[in-house]
Amino acid sequence: MKNKSKLTRRCNQIVFSFIAMVLITFSSLLQASPLSKEEQAHVIIVTSPTAQKLQKLADDIGTDIYFYVEGLTAHFGPISSGETHYVTPSIVLNTGEMIIGTEYIPKISVLLSQVGSVNHAVVSGEALLSELIITNLKKTQYLTLWNARYNFEYLDLNDFNNLKGLEVMWGGIKIIDLPQKGKLSYIEIESGKLEDVNNFERQEKLNSLVLKTKKSNGYKDLFGNKSLKKLTLVMGEERLDVSSMKNLVYLYLFYPKHEDFEKIEDLVNLEKLEIWWGKDDDLSKIQLPNSLRIIKVFESDKNSIMPLINLPNLKEVIFSGGDIVKIPILENLPKLEKLAISKTKLTSLDGIEKLTSLKYVRFEKNEITDISALFPLENLIEIDLSDSKFKRLEYIGKKPHLDILKLSDSELESVDFDAIAKYPYCSISIEFTPFEMNAPDDDLDKIYNLWEKGHL
Repeated sequence: MKNKSKLTRRCNQIVFSFIAMVLITFSSLLQASPLSKEEQAHVIIVTSPTAQKLQKLADDIGTDIYFYVEGLTAHFGPISSGETHYVTPSIVLNTGEMIIGTEYIPKISVLLSQVGSVNHAVVSGEALLSELIITNLKKTQYLTLWNARYNFEYLDLNDFNNLKGLEVMWGGIKIIDLPQKGKLSYIEIESGKLEDVNNFERQEKLNSLVLKTKKSNGYKDLFGNKSLKKLTLVMGEERLDVSSMKNLVYLYLFYPKHEDFEKIEDLVNLEKLEIWWGKDDDLSKIQLPNSLRIIKVFESDKNSIMPLINLPNLKEVIFSGGDIVKIPILENLPKLEKLAISKTKLTSLDGIEKLTSLKYVRFEKNEITDISALFPLENLIEIDLSDSKFKRLEYIGKKPHLDILKLSDSELESVDFDAIAKYPYCSISIEFTPFEMNAPDDDLDKIYNLWEKGHL
């Protein structure tokens, strides 16, 4: 009886598969059929050899897998938002739910085309993967492996010749082979165990690379890359002269040394530079390219900070953390509009008085007591002195455009009301200051009225 039951089910599957294949072959008839989108998707899933193979392989190791069909039950999410470009898109269900790698539920989510091939695969929540599952995803355009568990250490993507976006976050993979015939545009790899990445030199369309590893030895293959425009790199023992990548527009370096970008001045297209944990004093000798618009320096030693001089296009500068005690060298920056220095030991603003193009300044979480350098800056729109040692608010110079003055969590004790009356409609935040806690209600109302009514 048991064998007969299996035979009956097998016959039913064959008949159903034949009917489904006819429907798929005549796709125009399928679209015009009375089947709902969900029913059409089901037909495609159960008749897709790839989907059925993946289902069996996932069942064999106890991993949940879910299938969706593009244009019927789901679609690709956006690949970008403003200036932000995602490595891989989300899978957006018809209900509006978005499937991304950061989900906690261990599962594999697969977006199929309407002919049953894999377009996108998202692995999330420590789902277990086998080598055979990876092999059967080789036609995919996008692959997201977020904190997956593997029963192997070598991720073989040599035959993934349709792959456009790859995201590998954490897990136990030690070696990754990228596609031999690379179409990859976006790669993000973050791992503490990864030792090697191969075939970077074959990715001729690679536009953006994020590589955050401790041991990786694949950097040498990036030398002279002509397609990369955005690079994020954690520098390990292996060094890389990033100035060899002439088309870089955005560069983010962690733990860099002088030799990594001593010729950065040659990157004439570079617009944004971020440096994290710069500890090499020789970094201060580097000449920067005139094309730079944004510079951000995080948790770096003051002696490693390069002077910012004669940069005609620089619009934004940020220093955060580190042992800064005075304003770094900032000279001849005619377009500089935003300056932020936070979480340092800064006590004075001396050095910014000549930066008359400034519109937005942020100096929160410092030890600032003297702000007299703000007097000459007439174009300021926003001043942030939150969580500082600043004690008394007085006249701070002509400020016809001043809109916001943040003093929250500072040591503010007193206010010169005659002085602040010169800044009509300025919103002054004084929350969690000694002044707010001790001042009479009439004085507090004066500050609120200044913002709401333009007078005390």
